[in-house]
Amino acid sequence: MPSEDMLVGLSVSEPDPSELVRLGLSEMHVRHAFIEIARYILARGWAVGYGGDFRPFGYTEALIDLVRTYDRADLAGPDRVRTYLAWPLWQEMTIAKRAELANIATVRPVDAPDGAPETLPAIPDRSPGELLWNSLALTNMRTLMNAEINARVVLGGKFRGQQGLYPGVVEEAALALKSGIPLYVIGGFGGCGRLIASALNGSRPDELTVDYQLEHTRYYADLLGAAVSAGQKPEFSDMVHSFVAAGVGGLNNGLDAQENDDLFGTDDIDEIIALILRGLRSVAERA
Repeated sequence: MPSEDMLVGLSVSEPDPSELVRLGLSEMHVRHAFIEIARYILARGWAVGYGGDFRPFGYTEALIDLVRTYDRADLAGPDRVRTYLAWPLWQEMTIAKRAELANIATVRPVDAPDGAPETLPAIPDRSPGELLWNSLALTNMRTLMNAEINARVVLGGKFRGQQGLYPGVVEEAALALKSGIPLYVIGGFGGCGRLIASALNGSRPDELTVDYQLEHTRYYADLLGAAVSAGQKPEFSDMVHSFVAAGVGGLNNGLDAQENDDLFGTDDIDEIIALILRGLRSVAERA
């Protein structure tokens, strides 16, 4: 694989504010880390992929704003930034918004799950079945993204209150691990990154269980009921087992055990970027 063809998927969302406070951090630290990682990947000549939405002050908007700051056209552009939009989010994109992004990023609208309705109401008005369609759509988006990326970086990530059956950052990491895609786990910002790092070191976090989600995630009981009825019961134990079984040696990311352990624990952005770039260079050279 030529190094310029490297597409690096970024997984991020803000951890629980109380956890960030305990770590002496804030959501702005997570956002800054995300932007800096993306910036260095783009400056290296690689491409960035992110699955999200276009909410004001969201991570997709932060990535787009980063690209807009480049003065040189060869540093970024629509072939270097790929944003994945799950159904039905892309239905909300106007022609004007698409035109605005045409020279900045490639927007990848992902098809609705087979059999889904034409659209979905807002979250408070969704039936259990509609909650499940939305969850399946998010998994569709993550699966397509996983098929197109060459590496995955996970940072932060909320582990409760998500819209899907699984916390999104955890599901994206599990897909990468299952596919043998190089995986970089940043644990020093807490959230899903911390839980994934813990599982890779042999632990089985309580947060990654159905019981925890039922207690802490709104509408999860309705979502779970619809999923079980449709034969889509979440398998948290299997997902966690895949992390435990893989261990650090299964990350396939060009870093040794000590380097991955450093990545699991640090919140130093310079160290994080140095480790990720070192690993990605190794991955590009062996491809």
